[in-house]
Amino acid sequence: MDADERENKRPRMRRQILIGAGATIGAAVLGDLAWKKTHPRKTVLQPDGQARSLTIAWPSPEDDLILIVARERGFFEHYNLDITTQPCITGRQAITILANEKVCGAVSTALAWLPALHGGVPARLVSGLGAGTYRLLVRRDAGITRIDSVVGKTIAVLNEDAGDQRFFSILLRRKGIDPANVHWVPVSEDRIDQALAARDVDGVVLHDPDGWQLLSENPKMLTELAGSTTGNYAARVNKMLGLSNRFLAEDPKGAAALVLALRDACRWIEKHRDETAALLAPHIPDMDDDEVRRMLAHEPAPVHLLVPWLRDQVAEYADELKLLDLLPDALDSGAFARSVCRNVLHA
Repeated sequence: MDADERENKRPRMRRQILIGAGATIGAAVLGDLAWKKTHPRKTVLQPDGQARSLTIAWPSPEDDLILIVARERGFFEHYNLDITTQPCITGRQAITILANEKVCGAVSTALAWLPALHGGVPARLVSGLGAGTYRLLVRRDAGITRIDSVVGKTIAVLNEDAGDQRFFSILLRRKGIDPANVHWVPVSEDRIDQALAARDVDGVVLHDPDGWQLLSENPKMLTELAGSTTGNYAARVNKMLGLSNRFLAEDPKGAAALVLALRDACRWIEKHRDETAALLAPHIPDMDDDEVRRMLAHEPAPVHLLVPWLRDQVAEYADELKLLDLLPDALDSGAFARSVCRNVLHA
């Protein structure tokens, strides 16, 4: 090939390369447009600044850390929210109040929420508000040294409707132990000290602040055998906020404002542990500031999750509730989690 032929061929090769590159880029652009058409970007909902008065069913609101911080540090006010709580004792009671359409939302545990939602309660889970503080306290002289040692023992529950018993029943199931082989007996809060001292019960399941207070006041009599304040469960959300389907449909921006206010409160708690103790102490009159600080130091760090991350943990809880026959074995836990969770920050 002479010099003239080589010179004539180079422009043709460059044109072919450019045509090929253009086709590749064009295909990529068309592919990107097609993907965006089938996967449209979700609109992030922003609070509109409108003043709102909302009522939420909230168990034991008088000493709930997140609620206290959200109020006293101005997080509700920042989003123009006036929050009233409908007091109740247990999370299942809170869900019942919501189901009767008396409130726009309810706070409860995952172990109470999921069977209720599967049963048709018209609500969706929108955020996780913190890890659990379940504690199994046993008498030191009861001969209970491991979790499987509770078989045949008498364990008190302060409230049969609370999630404490369900949590420890799951732990037993994971060990291959039938929770029915434990004698669970209801004992009122004002009698638990007496029942333990008289050896009428071998232990008790409960959560903070009651759990920490009972343990700290009776260190010679009691020891903590197991709980949710360490290990895997310490990194999992336990308490969850659910909003009614009606409220979600009628006021999506109000739902977003509420979720953001509680998210900000949780983040503040994580960064201001000492100040958090100072805020909580006046609401627990039987414990001084130092004791409240010690309690918080022995509780999990704040865990706050929004959808879609919340869905993974909901699916995990669903699998665990199957162990107690509270959800059917055939249930697709992942699909169920997707159906009961709602991302309120995206339209």
